Amino acid sequence: MPLTALPPLDEPARSILAAASKRFLHYGYGKTTMSEIAGDCNMSTGNLYRFFPSKLDIAEAFVRHLRGEQILRLREVVGRPGLSTPEKLRTFFKTKLKLVYDRFHDRPKAYELSQEILKERPAFADEWESAEALVLCEILEGGEMTGDLAVCNRVRVARILQDAFFRFTSSAVYYEGDYDLLAGELDDLMDLILDGLAYRKSAGKT
Repeated sequence: MPLTALPPLDEPARSILAAASKRFLHYGYGKTTMSEIAGDCNMSTGNLYRFFPSKLDIAEAFVRHLRGEQILRLREVVGRPGLSTPEKLRTFFKTKLKLVYDRFHDRPKAYELSQEILKERPAFADEWESAEALVLCEILEGGEMTGDLAVCNRVRVARILQDAFFRFTSSAVYYEGDYDLLAGELDDLMDLILDGLAYRKSAGKT
């Protein structure tokens, strides 16, 4: 199911995800059991398994909705009228830094949950990277149409941008320090990248 699509949840599923998320983020993924989640929802463990086959499936559903909301938020901020392509790129990565920093910094249980999903469901990790790369490709395409950029392979450039900003936009910020310092370094990196793209355009390189 694409990250860009947030399926509606029925009331039991919403209750399960809400209860599980509280336990995952307070006690940790490893110390949370299906019976505890079921108890929080006032249902039997057997009934819980009717909605989610495993604890990992609950964790993925929780993270899937977080990531889906993040994609929608990124589309919202870069879609604001009046932004140039460089401003859209900067806004994309600055917004993602803030979202990820608030989610993970100094929050070991959130980091633990993220790492469990990355380890056990690598295809899901690839899916969310592809969903964000699609937004970047749309920004780059718009930049070509307005003449802001000259990019031959948008998919490749989007992936390069994701790799370049990985330190600022992944759960790795768990290990990082002050937000303002990170935001300043992100701005410096963006300046270098935009200068490079501007040079390639002026030099006729794509």
